[in-house]
Amino acid sequence: MFFFLLFIVIPLITNIQISFHNWNLLGQKVYVGLQNYIRIWTDDRFWLAVKNTVIFAIISIPLTMAVAMIIALILNQKVYGKLWLLVAFVSPTFFGSVGILTTWKWIYASYPTGLANYALLKLGFLKEAISWFETPTRAWACIIITTVWWIVGFSVLLYLGALQRIPPEQYEAAKVDGAGPWKTFWNITLPWMRNVLFFDVVRQVLLAFGLFDQVYFFTGGGPAGSTRTMVYYLYLVGFTRQELGQAAAISWYIFAIVLIFALLQLILLTRTVRSAEE
Repeated sequence: MFFFLLFIVIPLITNIQISFHNWNLLGQKVYVGLQNYIRIWTDDRFWLAVKNTVIFAIISIPLTMAVAMIIALILNQKVYGKLWLLVAFVSPTFFGSVGILTTWKWIYASYPTGLANYALLKLGFLKEAISWFETPTRAWACIIITTVWWIVGFSVLLYLGALQRIPPEQYEAAKVDGAGPWKTFWNITLPWMRNVLFFDVVRQVLLAFGLFDQVYFFTGGGPAGSTRTMVYYLYLVGFTRQELGQAAAISWYIFAIVLIFALLQLILLTRTVRSAEE
């Protein structure tokens, strides 16, 4: 309870107080009421960051889940060297962001000896080295590929555990009834994994809306703000521009948006479980 009060309750109360003031950390706090919230509400740059974050979540979450499901289904079979494959897929999840993103930044380097450019030039797919973060589409592709590679391992563990809990008799009965691989997957595998899938969706929504490190390392929000996310915009306002009151207000907007998504998922999960029980 002491640590909960110290690290959760007191910072929340302090943050609420800061959001009603203009403050640059060194100067005096000036009470402005709801002015910070109104300013952020009418700030096009903030809503562009919200749009970018939502688009990232819409693309990256299904892609991560699909890749994780394919890998889990493969590892659930009798595959030679399965343990080493599992370690290879899962281990990046537990690495720190600095090592991971520094390595990927070298891979995406714009000079000819950058790993991606070097490989594609040697294979004949490129005639000259390109800048991977020059256009919004290319920059987002790099961010999404890196993110999926980085976080997919934990989903693989979840899905593999769920697959191994499915009774083999279910698949045997489906085989006797003449069900093909797709019908077996749709009618047996997915229903048994429903709760795990919903948990993973909630987890990945929180990760997606907290996207910061990849943008900070790769693009700095560019080009022209096209990869600026909500958390990165909060960082710019709070730490670069030293407008802590506005940054606090942004944090509460982010909290509200994530809460809405979490409640929608909770309602959907509750209805799904109830329908399954009926």
